[in-house]
Amino acid sequence: MKALRPGKKWVLAAIGLLLALLILKIVLFLSAKPKITVDYVAEYNKITRPQNYDPNENAAPYYQKAFDAFVDMPDELRKPYIYWPADFNDIEQALLEKWLISNTLAFEYFGEALNKPYYWIKRTVETDNYLTNNYIGGIRSLDLAQLRKLTETLIWDAKLKATKGKFQSAFEDILDCYKAGKHKCQPNLLLMEQHIGLSIKQKAVDGAMVILDRTKVEGESLKFLQDNLKQELDRDTYVPSINTEKLMLYDALQMTFIDNGKGTGRLAWRTGWYYEMLCGKLNNFKRRLYACFIGPTRSEIVKQIEKILTISDQKMAKTPWQIKDETYKYFEEIEKINNSNWFLQIFGLSPKSIFHSYHKTRAQTEALIAVLAILRYKADTGQFPESLDKLVSTGYLQRLPNDPYSDGPLVYKLTEDNFKLYSVGKDFSDDGGVSRVVNAAQKEPRVIGTSIIPYVHSPDIVYWPVKDLMTLRYEFTFEEAEAQRTIEEANESK
Repeated sequence: MKALRPGKKWVLAAIGLLLALLILKIVLFLSAKPKITVDYVAEYNKITRPQNYDPNENAAPYYQKAFDAFVDMPDELRKPYIYWPADFNDIEQALLEKWLISNTLAFEYFGEALNKPYYWIKRTVETDNYLTNNYIGGIRSLDLAQLRKLTETLIWDAKLKATKGKFQSAFEDILDCYKAGKHKCQPNLLLMEQHIGLSIKQKAVDGAMVILDRTKVEGESLKFLQDNLKQELDRDTYVPSINTEKLMLYDALQMTFIDNGKGTGRLAWRTGWYYEMLCGKLNNFKRRLYACFIGPTRSEIVKQIEKILTISDQKMAKTPWQIKDETYKYFEEIEKINNSNWFLQIFGLSPKSIFHSYHKTRAQTEALIAVLAILRYKADTGQFPESLDKLVSTGYLQRLPNDPYSDGPLVYKLTEDNFKLYSVGKDFSDDGGVSRVVNAAQKEPRVIGTSIIPYVHSPDIVYWPVKDLMTLRYEFTFEEAEAQRTIEEANESK
């Protein structure tokens, strides 16, 4: 057999070495694991913990006692289109009253919780979370659904009291629910929690509007609610923020991206299945391969996350009207960043929903204060005021209610025997208080939880008169139901 030349030996040795290195690289590539270096659940607890925290000033233990004592609504009363006690039949009304009495202890603990300045829970995660025991996305949030149920029950209690003429007590219930919403309206909380806080505020104001529509309330009780609600609104410094939300994104990065110490690590092959699962593409080999070799690096994604946060902070305190004509389109830019890579398409931060929910809930509260002033004026003078300015000049109202979707106050118009009070809404156009437009994409109402997604919506956000409230309040029920669905889906996945 002819011996190999020395040169060929070197070539074969080099090829063998290259093959060995390639095999090693493939093995390392397939086996590389992300490094979990930060406990983001602990970071979340640190960020949300109140300054100068005192356990004796925390509402959480009292809320928990209220949740433990709470009796859920009987199935016979779960009728989404009924929102007034008298609309139930006699048997159902008796059951309603019995159910509310059974929650007396829960209401007492709830009242004690409201006397505390803050509501803080040290969050934990599910121990059997399918990704990692410390993933912030596995945070337990059962208290949010419980708080929501409890406040809805208290609003039913307020309505029942109103049917019996106990208006001040009924409005105390309304104010308590509004205060509970404020406990969750904190900018350092996750968006899910902030949405629930706004939803509770909205439910409380809706409850008060229904009481005013269905009963004749005396002037003293009207003034009681107006003064106290205005005080709550004036003290409320809350402006939404998505800054805490970034912890979830950073946690997802560290769990699934390679950390090479330079910030240039990409998706780890062995964790790529998670993103494929979220995208609904369980066998998308090309997408996964692209992400691992060419996709964005950790540092690139971090820069994009921080850019979104900066943009959000710039506009969150402004009203929709104030940013409407600005050259820089905030939401469009954020959407563009989120669509720039697959990671942000899945986990991207979007402040748009909380932005509109915040401004509409605040406007709704100002609308209720104005309605109370209007009804007080009518009770005293026998007629509705010709304008909101008249209420200010006569001392019934301290300031005009601001419309976040225009450059002026909410629109007030006299009708034949009533009045209209409304916001011009997201289209920034006064449609005359139009409150019924068919949503062609949806032929009939849907129910998510106890919230209705109607087949009609209002181009103007009409606060008064209160007609078909549960079927027309599209702008609120949709966002509220989406927030509730997020919580339910999160709890179901654990």
